[in-house]
Amino acid sequence: MGKNMPDKLNLSIIPGPSSSSLDRIEYELSRDPRLKSECTFAGYRHDLHRFDEWRSGRPITKLLVEEYAAHLQDEAKSPNSINRALAAIRWWARKLIDLAYEDVILDQPHREAIIAQAARAAQVEDVRGKREKPGRWIASVEEQAILGICAQDRLKDGRRSPAGVRDAMIFTLAWNTGMRRSEIVGLRVNDIAQAHGKWWEALVRGKGDKERKVPISGETVRRLREWLALRGRWDGPLFCAVNKGGHIAQKGLTDEALAKMLKKRILQAGLSKSATWHDFRRTFASNLFDNGADIVTIQNMMGHASPATTSGYDRRDGRAKERAIEKLMEVE
Repeated sequence: MGKNMPDKLNLSIIPGPSSSSLDRIEYELSRDPRLKSECTFAGYRHDLHRFDEWRSGRPITKLLVEEYAAHLQDEAKSPNSINRALAAIRWWARKLIDLAYEDVILDQPHREAIIAQAARAAQVEDVRGKREKPGRWIASVEEQAILGICAQDRLKDGRRSPAGVRDAMIFTLAWNTGMRRSEIVGLRVNDIAQAHGKWWEALVRGKGDKERKVPISGETVRRLREWLALRGRWDGPLFCAVNKGGHIAQKGLTDEALAKMLKKRILQAGLSKSATWHDFRRTFASNLFDNGADIVTIQNMMGHASPATTSGYDRRDGRAKERAIEKLMEVE
């Protein structure tokens, strides 16, 4: 992305055509060390591309950014989505300030004008408002239904499919650790080690390239041993692709592969509700809250930078509603 960009940047791209500014956005995103997370990078890229397309070459000003926020509100975007887009735009505005300072071709008046304009754009505040929290809590009966489907996976000769063993391990890991989808596919065999007694640990690389150790035990360890017995302990991705004949390839899975796997297993299990991998993460946090764990402990286990982020994963209200409905059904 942007590897052929010239050394000198003509900052007239601020009001210029979208084609040149998009190239520059790609280039600057790719070299910002704070955007190492694939999800953050993709989110900024998507939001900035949409904004750049919408502005159609108009100068980036504070009023224009506020107009864009109003445009997103007219599109019925949630406050969270709008504020995510504004965060990306503020990042780009601050980046333009840095680039203006470093561009030796610019004359002083032009440089000062760009800096002042971008600085004001970077001051646009988030919009207010609150919507129903996205995602949901996944009931244990749903988890068991999915695991049951994985256990039914068979090869043509009647042997249990390695894909079923692998998938059951992944679902159990997500349920019992709250790992992000990208963290699961990023695990390598050497990241898993026995800690003490029956407890094992996984070295997880999360957002911002931050590492944390995640404890695993019980059923998760049992399924891990079962998967490693089939996979072998050669160094490489912990979770590998499996073909229809049951052959385990020496290549890892992708985020997209896990998304397809979840959709497939939910359909096979006949569940009435769809779910995402992040719902497993929300469920993990909610279960910890339900069992009395303090928020700092949950924050550390989930790899969050702020306890405020952790509190946003609590879905116990939805769980309480489901329990109330179940009791009502029993009465009837």
